[in-house]
Amino acid sequence: MKKIVLIFFLFLPLILTGCVASQDEIQTLKIKVINLETTINKQNQRYAEFEEKLNELNRKVTNLEAKISKEVLLDIKTQILSELEEIKNEQALLSSQLEDLRFSQEAEKKEITDQLEDLSTRTQALELRMREVEKKLLISPEAVSNETLPATNETLISNATSIAPEKATNATNATNATAPQPQKPEEKPLNEAELYEKAYSYYQKGDFKNARKLFEEYIERFPKGKWIGQAYFWIGESYFKEKEYEEAILNYQKLIELPGWHPLKPTAMFNQAKAFKALGDIEAYKLLLKKVINNYPNSKEADIAKKLLK
Repeated sequence: MKKIVLIFFLFLPLILTGCVASQDEIQTLKIKVINLETTINKQNQRYAEFEEKLNELNRKVTNLEAKISKEVLLDIKTQILSELEEIKNEQALLSSQLEDLRFSQEAEKKEITDQLEDLSTRTQALELRMREVEKKLLISPEAVSNETLPATNETLISNATSIAPEKATNATNATNATAPQPQKPEEKPLNEAELYEKAYSYYQKGDFKNARKLFEEYIERFPKGKWIGQAYFWIGESYFKEKEYEEAILNYQKLIELPGWHPLKPTAMFNQAKAFKALGDIEAYKLLLKKVINNYPNSKEADIAKKLLK
């Protein structure tokens, strides 16, 4: 028993020292835990701030993507419309070339027809001359036989009485054959002003077919004439009134493509827009109205186009 008590007292300081050390370590650990909790709270707060900023950035990115998509789509649509316009211009150019080729073929056909008529006339003239020669050949044998007989008074009288009627008949036939046939007086071709005025008078009367025919003749005869732009414009107007909108667009375009300024160009482009609208192409209609505003800002057509686009 004494030994046990002795041992207890010997180890008591050690036990007390161990308890004290454990309390200090626990206190230290508590402090560290508190510090860690404080640090974690701060990090959580910063994380929440970062998360809020990230959400805001995501919203900005989403808005930016939507905005960029709209702008890209608008650019693509504008580019497509521009390419479409170029295609239509090429189509108009090809149509114009085709029309020129058609006119060229018609001119060649007319020239060939004129040559055939000339050959026919010359052939008829040769036939008349051949008939005249044949008639003369029919008279000559009797004349020769009579000249070989003795020249008595009775012979001369009988020859005179027999040959005179025949000669008179032959002379009449020869005269009729060689007499020039009455020809119709050739019509003098109209000059530039007369041709344009005549074509325009047909247009005013509503005879669009004859008006176009004369305007086209004017363009062919006077490609650099004083009223070449007006000729293209009135052809386009005649087609527009007949609801031939594609032909109207092509002829308006010929006026627009003429070099230099022309007072009817704004009206031609504005009417092109109306023709596209009538065909159901609203995009081309709006695009042309914008071109009227940009190309002819001081025109009355530009003021009307602004009102129509609102």
